[in-house]
Amino acid sequence: MISRAQDEVTAKWSANEKPLVSIRCTAFNHEKFIAQCLEGFLIQETDFPFEVCIHDDASSDNTAKIIREYAEKYPKIIKPLIETENQYSKNDGSFTRMVNSMLNSKYIAVCEGDDFWTDPQKLQRQIKYLESHPDCSAVIHRCMKLNDRTGKIEGLFPKFETERDIPTEEIILGGGGFFGTNTIVYRTEIKNFYAEEYWDVSPVGDFPLILSCAYVGKVHYMPEAMSVYRIFSQGSWSSSTLIGKQAFAKRSAHIEGCEKSLRSYDKFTNNQYTQAIQEKIDLNNFNLYWDYGMWTKLKSTSHYKKRSFIGKMKALYHCISCHCPFKSAK
Repeated sequence: MISRAQDEVTAKWSANEKPLVSIRCTAFNHEKFIAQCLEGFLIQETDFPFEVCIHDDASSDNTAKIIREYAEKYPKIIKPLIETENQYSKNDGSFTRMVNSMLNSKYIAVCEGDDFWTDPQKLQRQIKYLESHPDCSAVIHRCMKLNDRTGKIEGLFPKFETERDIPTEEIILGGGGFFGTNTIVYRTEIKNFYAEEYWDVSPVGDFPLILSCAYVGKVHYMPEAMSVYRIFSQGSWSSSTLIGKQAFAKRSAHIEGCEKSLRSYDKFTNNQYTQAIQEKIDLNNFNLYWDYGMWTKLKSTSHYKKRSFIGKMKALYHCISCHCPFKSAK
């Protein structure tokens, strides 16, 4: 644990200045991870004030206790909202409303309670770019992928080596896994789009968020790996949709929700990205059928039909040899 004193964190901040950045952190049963997450915020070296708006959604473990301990030690920085009743499970928008009510700065940075930041200059770099590029709505960066089951880093993503702006079509084709959610810093006015249908029907929040940023302005990418994105942690998306008996049903429902969201975004943008959206929908289905060895469904996708003869034979061999319990599904 770093445990810098509050005065050390705020040493270069302007006196009596409002936070320039609100760090949006949501936590639920993250007892194993939340201290590491908070320490990643406290190592940040900035010449502007920031706040950590952390929302605990009625955790049943010691997550809330740990958050309170940090809030007592860093009252100028850490602003907790501890729920006594779980809001996310209500599925009535209360979770989003509660979290968003805490965010009132010019910029919002995101990091969920089971992820963490590693570079002390992360916020400083991203905010400096946003401040000097008013046409830019968001800045993302590369991050490390940590497998919580093995404790090993499984690579970096995105794979781009060069700093650049990312076109909307590329963001659409990349999907929700295009970037680590804990890498994004965006302008607060993006909150104005939370009520749009493509947000409402989406099964996740990070994809409509980055699509909203792309609609408003440029999305800029930095190749430095400045955070860690954890996969296969308990309760995570990767754990629930890729492991266990219910994984196939959950992943199918997820893909269906993503399709609804993308089609709604297409309508919202006056059909500017129809081709990319259709390609992404088809690719999502192809990947699902590939992973579960569903040959009949896989060969009906456009993505399969565009493959070379050799590529099609590889797909057939993969489905035949796939040891997934759903491989015979129609």
